[in-house]
Amino acid sequence: MKITTSYSVAFKGGYDAIKRTTAIYNESVRYLSDVVQQHWDEIEKIDQSKLRMNYVERLVHNTKYNHALYDFDVVFPKYPTYFRRNAIMTAIGIVSAYMSAIDNWVADECKGSMPKMDTAVHQMPCFYHGNCFRNMTDDTAEIKVFRNNDWVWQKVRLNHSDLKYLKKKAPVEKWSAPSLVKKHGGYELRFTVKKDVVLSSKPVFEQKACAVDLGITTDATCSVIDVHGTVLSRKFINCGREKDSVYNALHRVSDFQKEHGSHDSGRLWNIAKRRNINLAHMVAHRIVDYAIANGCDVIVMEHLDTKGKKSGSKRQKLTMWKHAVIQNTVESLAHQYGIRVSRVCAWNTSRLAYDGSGMVNRGRYVSETTPYDMCKFQTGKMYNCDLSASYNIGARYFIRELIKEVPDIMTEVSDIGSGTTRTLSTLWRINSVMSI
Repeated sequence: MKITTSYSVAFKGGYDAIKRTTAIYNESVRYLSDVVQQHWDEIEKIDQSKLRMNYVERLVHNTKYNHALYDFDVVFPKYPTYFRRNAIMTAIGIVSAYMSAIDNWVADECKGSMPKMDTAVHQMPCFYHGNCFRNMTDDTAEIKVFRNNDWVWQKVRLNHSDLKYLKKKAPVEKWSAPSLVKKHGGYELRFTVKKDVVLSSKPVFEQKACAVDLGITTDATCSVIDVHGTVLSRKFINCGREKDSVYNALHRVSDFQKEHGSHDSGRLWNIAKRRNINLAHMVAHRIVDYAIANGCDVIVMEHLDTKGKKSGSKRQKLTMWKHAVIQNTVESLAHQYGIRVSRVCAWNTSRLAYDGSGMVNRGRYVSETTPYDMCKFQTGKMYNCDLSASYNIGARYFIRELIKEVPDIMTEVSDIGSGTTRTLSTLWRINSVMSI
């Protein structure tokens, strides 16, 4: 399996020149977007992206054997070749997306406002090796920038720790051309690395699964389960420090809006969002670290759908819950270590007791003093609800894989039920029949 990962390297120096370079690049993209839009009927008929780029380049760039129809070389003198080609591809993408949006809008009987084309004010250039990026030695590199009314090479100082981490992941010759990324307080160069990984191919009878139940109160509840339904390990992941940081940022937003209104609170909201994303990444890293430490072959999570309007006292927590970011980050990290990721239906994983005793009562439905993460089984047993859910998540994965391996097991085990009613006790019954 081929995976692509990206790593950012911060650099210092030349921010003013970077700003001017970015501004000129965006102006060139806007100029080229108009050209592409005027000739879209011809460009759309060309299948390959490289041929599309060559066609637009002949329209705007003069050579010994080509006379351009537009004065791009006059408006942007001495424009670097690969910046121009990068801007052409960006402009083609902008116009293509705009025309697709127009077609969808017309197909929908022109409901709503008419789509508008991207104004290209936020595009960032890519520094291609040799033409725009070179001499990366001793924690320094040279990039092509616009300074003193000319395109010149400028030396920048790269962050040593970022470079050291990137060199551990892949040798320098496998790094892609870096693209410019604007970050809070500065800029970064983002490299992408492609590598081949071999995912675990053990048969289901030899696998160990890390079942993960994501939550709001407890960030993640993990349990390691084998095909026999034996729980080998359990762990509660709760990033309290990062979570408090998010809540403090939200409290500052609330105080500011009470005093000044909702306008001009964007900066505080951005701080809260960045901290929330950092919390999600921290949870994902701890999940993968736990799976690696226990030698798991697969990480099992739920299909979660939180679309729609949130209501109730917990609506802000539900809105800020970045379960999708956690799952996507877990998948990206796990694949780098050869661990597969699987998902199961989330229905009734928390409502059903893992021992097969039926529905559970949770939190205040047990008593006024019972915390929400505790539940009571029909047998009277008190247990952690998230932990019971993680058992059911892992069991549903193994049941699904066993049915693929032994299809006749459905007829041999009574009351195996559908995917939304299966619990850890169902896996136990399957194993007892298979052992016989």
